[in-house]
Amino acid sequence: MQLIKTLIIAATALVSLSSSVLAADPKLNAFKTAKAVQFCKDSGLLRANGTQIRSGFCSSTVQGEIPDVTKMTSTLITFPRNGGSVTAGKNFTVKVLVKNLATGFFSDPVNDYYDLPQQLNRNGIIEGHSHITIQKLDGDKVPEATIFAFFKGLNAKADGGLLTQVANIPIPGLYRICTMSSSFTHQGVIMPVAQRGAQDDCIRFNVRR
Repeated sequence: MQLIKTLIIAATALVSLSSSVLAADPKLNAFKTAKAVQFCKDSGLLRANGTQIRSGFCSSTVQGEIPDVTKMTSTLITFPRNGGSVTAGKNFTVKVLVKNLATGFFSDPVNDYYDLPQQLNRNGIIEGHSHITIQKLDGDKVPEATIFAFFKGLNAKADGGLLTQVANIPIPGLYRICTMSSSFTHQGVIMPVAQRGAQDDCIRFNVRR
């Protein structure tokens, strides 16, 4: 009986502590009470409106449907090859293999950006699309995310898991190409567990004269 009383006292203290922490931080309290709209009101940032607000914003869109671990998105760039090369100023075709992403679902990024939850198809696969982004590298300097040599959303359906995109880089140098897997309204795909392989791929390649 004494053990039960001790456990009740400990549980009561834990609840009280949790309530105190939440009361001290209205943002945590907003999440706890599932009031995402109130969270954004309290954040001080502009409210999301379906457009790409470059100064930053707060989105109350729920995360949505998340696949099971056997249906997590995975991607592999097959061309250019890592460490390979292409010719400056000449068209080349980027080739991307994608697994567990139902491609061809691509909203208008001007008016429907981050405004719908992630959705799964009848087979439990995320409905969405991919992108490729190419950036010039300068030694070990981390590239600025705002600067890129080429960017394109891959809004077509994959052909047997293969996505392709013609690109052209006019300036010689070392470049990085990465994929960006997204759900329908362009937010990055959400996976069910933290410990996993990456859903995207990056390679380095040379652009030669």
